[in-house]
Amino acid sequence: MTEQTTVKSSAQLRKEWLEHRFFRYRGCAPHPDDPMRMAGDPSLHVGAHHGPDAFAPEGQKERRTREEKAIEVCLNCPVMVACDRYASSVDGDGKLAEPDGVWGGRRSLERHKALIRQRVAAVAAPDRQFQTAQKQAVLRALAGCWDPFEVAAAAGVDVRTANWQRSSLVRLLGLPKGVSRMRALAAARERGLLEGLDVVADDGTVPAVPPPTKTTVPAEPTQLGLWGGQAVAKAPVARRRRRSVRRRARVRARVAAPVPTLDDALNAPQPAPGLARVIPLFPANRRLEAAV
Repeated sequence: MTEQTTVKSSAQLRKEWLEHRFFRYRGCAPHPDDPMRMAGDPSLHVGAHHGPDAFAPEGQKERRTREEKAIEVCLNCPVMVACDRYASSVDGDGKLAEPDGVWGGRRSLERHKALIRQRVAAVAAPDRQFQTAQKQAVLRALAGCWDPFEVAAAAGVDVRTANWQRSSLVRLLGLPKGVSRMRALAAARERGLLEGLDVVADDGTVPAVPPPTKTTVPAEPTQLGLWGGQAVAKAPVARRRRRSVRRRARVRARVAAPVPTLDDALNAPQPAPGLARVIPLFPANRRLEAAV
């Protein structure tokens, strides 16, 4: 006979907490001699378990100290388990029953993180989603090696595709991203996905999903030339931009060209008949002195 588990509501869990036989002896109860102080630690205010700034503004350091002392009180409280069960339960709106403050020895942030983990907990996919040829090839390759390049080569895909398929396999197995390779292969074996395959074990620290791999650009192939009838390797010739080479050639041509002088202009040949005659302003045998 299968035992059915009944999920209790927040109201029911709160009632159980309030009706606990040791509820009156809880650590956060008011102190008998000073109702404004806590019975579990008289140095704390009776509302020290409440959320931040419940009574007066406080800094981060003061709040951290108050919460640590409140947690110490919870650890010695006889109703801590019932308190945490109620405060961490989910109400009808999908929120925590007690979203603020320290309850059951846990801060608000810890209880919210636990709720998020519970909601995003992956469920293993059916076997048919593992039947693609590429997933099976990557899974078989991962059973024999774990280096990203070796897995990709064994599976017949590129490194990026192999890493993506490894991440997809982990997700379909219902495992977290940071799971080890051996744990992922054990889950795959339990599902019957590694029948007839021998797994090469590692030290247990190899992740199932490797970190991003940087692919290196292959070097240029070495050119071969003939020297004395034998093949000789030549270093690859560096390629230059054609535009930059042409620009440098034009600059060198302008620098190397002779600069015309005044005598060259005066002794230039006369135009052909029918054109205007050029009359020199200065005699041809007279040189102009350079300015000092």
